[in-house]
Amino acid sequence: MKKVLLTLSLATLTLLIANENAPQKGKRVPPQEAISACSGKAENSSCSVTTPRGNTIEGSCKNTPDGKYFACIPTNHKPRRK
Repeated sequence: MKKVLLTLSLATLTLLIANENAPQKGKRVPPQEAISACSGKAENSSCSVTTPRGNTIEGSCKNTPDGKYFACIPTNHKPRRK
């Protein structure tokens, strides 16, 4: 019985930690390339990011709406609807 309780406790703790570190549903995380493109730059500085397909996207360095990230946001970016 103790082993079952210990196993369930560890599984619950693992799920709680994983859920806390996971991006929230509906919240997007900028790609690392977009974050790196603004490293050391001021807000509203121009930036560019090369996509995995080889396209270059021009934008400006801004904070995400939740304030967690400072990244290159494309010039033609339209905020997502809720």
